[in-house]
Amino acid sequence: MMGDHSNVTAALAAVDEDYYTLRPDGSLVTQSTAAGAIVETLGRLDVRTGMRVLEIGTGSGFSGALLSELVGPQGSVVSVDVVAGLSERARELHGSRGRTNVDLVTGDGALGAPGHGDFDRIVAWTTPRLLPGVWVEQVARGAVIVTPVELAPSVRTAAILRARVDPERGPEGEYLFAGRYVEMHGEELDQWLVPPRGVDALVCARDGRELWISAPWATEDGEAARRALKVVADGDTARVRVLEPGESAVDLTAYLYARHPEDISVVGLGGPAWGVGSADADGAAVFTAADAGSAVHGGGPAPLERVHAWVAEWREAGRPGYADLWPVLTRTDGGWRVRAELAGV
Repeated sequence: MMGDHSNVTAALAAVDEDYYTLRPDGSLVTQSTAAGAIVETLGRLDVRTGMRVLEIGTGSGFSGALLSELVGPQGSVVSVDVVAGLSERARELHGSRGRTNVDLVTGDGALGAPGHGDFDRIVAWTTPRLLPGVWVEQVARGAVIVTPVELAPSVRTAAILRARVDPERGPEGEYLFAGRYVEMHGEELDQWLVPPRGVDALVCARDGRELWISAPWATEDGEAARRALKVVADGDTARVRVLEPGESAVDLTAYLYARHPEDISVVGLGGPAWGVGSADADGAAVFTAADAGSAVHGGGPAPLERVHAWVAEWREAGRPGYADLWPVLTRTDGGWRVRAELAGV
């Protein structure tokens, strides 16, 4: 299901992106989201005039300005960010442009905005582990929530969920689409390279790179996880072509979220590089954004063999991707766990 982007496009024409995303010296605000991703997400959010919207993650203030345009003078936006400086900056920018329908709140987005609801829409630009229960408690009947959420026990296994809240049954997943944002956290971060939560082991390579891993097996055996990272950090790694031209690593990853969520390992390779794939105590083989058709392989052969087996299985299934996923929400402590299933299977 694609959203109607026409009203979002009109809002985009009314908001000066550079005014919000650039600092006085011309540098980009670090917590900025690409305009294309914002337009895509807000189109799926389906904001209408007069609505009350909760935004989790103020960032540069640009998305809040777009929401201000979408809800109009009769509507309102509450924007929450854990970084006080971002909230204050956005407050000043909105005030200078006469945007009086945006309320800026500094706090932990996982708690929503107590006392400000009920909201017709919630949109998040940060990834929680679960769909938080308090968000659902703060919405009106039939509200829509669009948020990234993790689809497996490992960190950064995220996709974006659109859910509608039924007054009796709670949130019901409508669909998933590709996308993720920084992990939701309750404190201001001074770095974004290592996830603030969900990391099971961390080692420093000889060249100073920090490598990390997140996986169910690593949670159970931290020493084995550290050995795996040491193998990758100190040994030789190579890119091994595992996909054919035209095959999508994004679709393959979506398939793995649905069919092998407990088997996925996420490995940080130092700096901004990280990938999803397979790992064990002897090494790893993961896809990275740098070359999604190849796997970065280091150490023993088993992880790469497992990736090849997954690719063969995916091909046999007809190469399904995000369009073939269905979100399944399960009540648990703190909210709803979200997992993906293949539609029609």
